[in-house]
Amino acid sequence: MKGIQIGVNEIVEITFGTLLNKPSISFFYQICDQSSSVRKGDLFVVTNKNNMQAQKDIEEAVQKGAFGILFSGNIAMNDKEVAWISVEDLEQSLMRILRHYLLIKNKILFLLNKEEYEIATQIATHKKTLGHFCGSISGLIHNIIESDAGFFLYCNTSLDLSTLPKNQQEIKILLQEKIQDNKLPFALNSYSLFGIKLFYKSTDYEIPLPKLFLQPLARVLQFCEDYSINVQLENFSTLTNFKPLYLDERGVIAKPGTTNKVLLTCQDSKLYEQYLAYFRMYAKWAHLMLFVPKVYQELYAPYAKAIPYTDNAILFTALIKEKYNFALILGIDTHTLETRFTNQTTEANLFDYTKEYL
Repeated sequence: MKGIQIGVNEIVEITFGTLLNKPSISFFYQICDQSSSVRKGDLFVVTNKNNMQAQKDIEEAVQKGAFGILFSGNIAMNDKEVAWISVEDLEQSLMRILRHYLLIKNKILFLLNKEEYEIATQIATHKKTLGHFCGSISGLIHNIIESDAGFFLYCNTSLDLSTLPKNQQEIKILLQEKIQDNKLPFALNSYSLFGIKLFYKSTDYEIPLPKLFLQPLARVLQFCEDYSINVQLENFSTLTNFKPLYLDERGVIAKPGTTNKVLLTCQDSKLYEQYLAYFRMYAKWAHLMLFVPKVYQELYAPYAKAIPYTDNAILFTALIKEKYNFALILGIDTHTLETRFTNQTTEANLFDYTKEYL
């Protein structure tokens, strides 16, 4: 097992923490913030803000062999053989640990938003020099320690990446300024609402990425060129934030092009507004309808017909009943729609009819 085997006192120093006891152990092998995944020798990071649940997580971690507990706030110590390290600000302490390992392991971390991360992890060739992780900071530290990759791509959808230190030796972000059309790393040949055709490095590609996300694609390709990372654009399949579903007259998801009712869902209001602007600009011919939680109805009513809903059942009924070309749905994820509108009935066969007469 690859282990960091870092001294307890060193972790205390890096995190600006306080060691509350004098345990017999002197080092840790790894860092973990999921009590169910703790291995013997781990430093368990208490991220749950519910004190009762946090205590349960700690008990499970100790039972599984955690050598230390890193926490902030008031936590009851229940095993003096374990190192109890208290810190004032857990997130800041984890950032110090992260930067420490980036520096001593000579790695560069790139902070990506969700769209950039999904594009990069699909098209970048997975060499040993490039690692990636999407999740908590302590989970990132775990992966940084385990990986031999010199470059690391990181996405955290619950964290505002703009608050993290960046453009330093060890932590960077992709170029954020808009890349002008004449400076794009590819030539855009044509586009439709749900896809683009482009020319990149002597090859034509047709990929299911709407024009709305040209800039994230350009930033990722520019990053790959700057760091000599090979890409395979043909590997791109979809973005989880932009996955059109085609609904037929029976209220069942159908193949693209076989129905004129298209659903697109989003849980983030800022991204939803981008979708709205995109369809109003590039689909002026279409009948656009908005499906939003009731509290948003007045906000979006000036832009298109806004159908309010208070629960999923009302939403599902309205999606089948209403007439539209494009339905933009706020407040629900694509998977929920796929589960509801996928045809799960099995076709009857000869044996089914025979059984009725036996």
